[in-house]
Amino acid sequence: MRVLRFWLLVAALMVLPRSVYAQQEGSFVIPNFQFEKGGELTDMKVGYITWGRLNQAKDNAILILPATNAPKAWAAYHIGPGKTFDNDKYFIIGVDPIGSGTSSQPGDGLGPKFPKYTIRDMVRAQHELLTRQFGLSQARAIGGASMGSFQSVEWGVTYPGFAKGLVLWVPAARSDRHFQAIVDAVNAVITLDPAYRGGNYDTQPVEGMRRAGMVYFPWLYSDQYLAQLVNDADFDRAKMAFGDGWARSWDANTLIWRYEASRNHDASEPFGGDMKKALSRIDVPVLILSSSSDRTVPAYLTDELENDLAHVKRIVFQTRNGHLGYLQPAGTPEYQEISSATREFIESLGK
Repeated sequence: MRVLRFWLLVAALMVLPRSVYAQQEGSFVIPNFQFEKGGELTDMKVGYITWGRLNQAKDNAILILPATNAPKAWAAYHIGPGKTFDNDKYFIIGVDPIGSGTSSQPGDGLGPKFPKYTIRDMVRAQHELLTRQFGLSQARAIGGASMGSFQSVEWGVTYPGFAKGLVLWVPAARSDRHFQAIVDAVNAVITLDPAYRGGNYDTQPVEGMRRAGMVYFPWLYSDQYLAQLVNDADFDRAKMAFGDGWARSWDANTLIWRYEASRNHDASEPFGGDMKKALSRIDVPVLILSSSSDRTVPAYLTDELENDLAHVKRIVFQTRNGHLGYLQPAGTPEYQEISSATREFIESLGK
């Protein structure tokens, strides 16, 4: 039953439209946005959601950034009075990065003509949101999980000192050949669906997305997790859950563009491939929470991040749930350890 409950949580987070605890939900419009790799978009939308209130000093904001396939309200189960992100104390901002949710994306109508975007494009758009929509010159903390950690690291590199601290769950500062091969296989399965038609489809290539999720599934977990699926029905349900979620809630081009952004990320690219130089720009405290059984982000990438940061604390939480160990629900050991460490770190930034 615990396996089933977990997959119900994953499915809910993938399609979660909003949280009942949200104070405000809206879109910020950038009149003309220039993309890093070329192309531009007029009136580009950046969707956001908030919890709590911004104080008069405007120094209690926390920006929480989602993983590759997650929506802006992905962390709602961590938000509330006394929880990981306490909305009685802090002004919590969730964002749909460029290319998904309520932000501008290929599925809006441009399809394959939508510009290819990068993690740095996401962060530049978020900076516009925070400074122009909310009038912020600093955030208490910026953090996120998986691709959310990519974005958080880029915040530290591109806008040094804007955040007083960074919170990185299952993180890295770049993708490697391992993850690139996974994404290439996932996207190949989608594009090989006859319904895809080079991205100019009339109906979604649903079967391609469902089967692509099957390719991704075993990389998200540990062998220990897979071994516990002794019941064939549980195994079949688990291996199809991610792809079924994609097919229900994503436009195919939007999904492909999003995973390519994660696939191609490297924080050192603007610095000639010198990661030490890139990460030397981060001179604020950083909390790393990594999974003991992560197969999506290899441990050496997190080691590289840890070794090249100046002020870092790393906690390896024990889990058999692989990369998705950070998604465990309240009451589990993983949730408790992640929540406690994150809450303590954020409090320390005010001292």
